[in-house]
Amino acid sequence: MSKRTRPNLRDYLRTGKVRAETEPGESSESAPGVDAFLRLLTRHDLEVWRPMLRAGTAIQELPLDFVSLREDFRTMDRTRFTCYILEREGEPLRPVRTSVQIREPLLLALKWDELGTLTLYSRKLGDSVAIG
Repeated sequence: MSKRTRPNLRDYLRTGKVRAETEPGESSESAPGVDAFLRLLTRHDLEVWRPMLRAGTAIQELPLDFVSLREDFRTMDRTRFTCYILEREGEPLRPVRTSVQIREPLLLALKWDELGTLTLYSRKLGDSVAIG
């Protein structure tokens, strides 16, 4: 039986670290594009996202479609979801405040659900950056 990794947020506010717990259940295999995504991040962003991704966050990968992503951003619940964009490799992730920010040039976009789901919007294989 495989083990499922779940985030443990105990002491998160005090330490700023997310710990992983394992329990019997589903496989804890990461999505194929996660390592490629992590290689694009700055050191500071890595310190934030790596523990969350390795602590059982559900990861969904979708193609980068500006029109549908803008519409999703306009209609999403802002208290539950947060969007981030990465324009160039090595630059920090920026939070999206208005849908106008979702435009070329853009390597990828993230949609973080406070319930523990991360959606990666990225280009297809063969483009300048491949995630997945």
